[in-house]
Amino acid sequence: MSKPTRFVQPFQNYEILDRLGSGGMGTVFRARRKSDGRIVALKVLRPSLSRNKRYVERLKREAEISIRMDHHALVKGLEFGEEKGYHFLAMEFVDARSLKELLRNWGRFPMEQILDVGKQCTEALQCIHDQGVVHRDIKPGNILIDDEGHIWLTDLGLAKGGEDPSLTRDGATIGTPQYMSPEQARDPASVDERSDLYSLGATLYHMATGQPPFQAETVGKLIHSVLHERIPPASELNPMLDPGFDLVLRKLLMRDPGQRYESARELLQD
Repeated sequence: MSKPTRFVQPFQNYEILDRLGSGGMGTVFRARRKSDGRIVALKVLRPSLSRNKRYVERLKREAEISIRMDHHALVKGLEFGEEKGYHFLAMEFVDARSLKELLRNWGRFPMEQILDVGKQCTEALQCIHDQGVVHRDIKPGNILIDDEGHIWLTDLGLAKGGEDPSLTRDGATIGTPQYMSPEQARDPASVDERSDLYSLGATLYHMATGQPPFQAETVGKLIHSVLHERIPPASELNPMLDPGFDLVLRKLLMRDPGQRYESARELLQD
């Protein structure tokens, strides 16, 4: 019988219980808040990045935005802090799986579920956009779904809003190319809410067809496709798709943002 994993416990008010996942910036743990016993998700910046002000500011920015957001479909931030050189963000813990995982297991989704996920995500985006924030990383990996079908948008680490300093001073492309809008591929600092709607459209397209709008062997080729190539209509890959929804996807995925929905509110009304 294997021994349970023991974690370093650097935090005075949080006991790390287990590891939920990791990404480029850090690791997310399930933890218990000692003051009241609440189970939380604890995002901890990689120690190698803790001396980089840019990454610390990014995590702090994510904390500020997620703490002030109040919507049932957004993972809520609870606290930002630093102890013993570890910078952390405590968040609401959600017992759910990512849409990325579900797509890997299921492939295409039924129309009813696609519409439900689309509606809930759009409502969450409306809340974000109403506060002047652009998410900039809408993708299956940042959408959580529980067994009842309730969804949460998560990871505001790349969010842009207000007078925050640019996260892309060096002009680097940020986001996830398979779901990224053409304008974000060109200049992430200049995008508005219509870019998030494109990324939502790309995510729903994946749910409807079993694949993202573009696939390529390298990031460079993928970005070239996003900027220059035609997206096959979802109905070409899934002939059973509702024609009205196919038109909605086409509008969401227009290369020119001026031809897309102007806002999440407009999309909800369609």
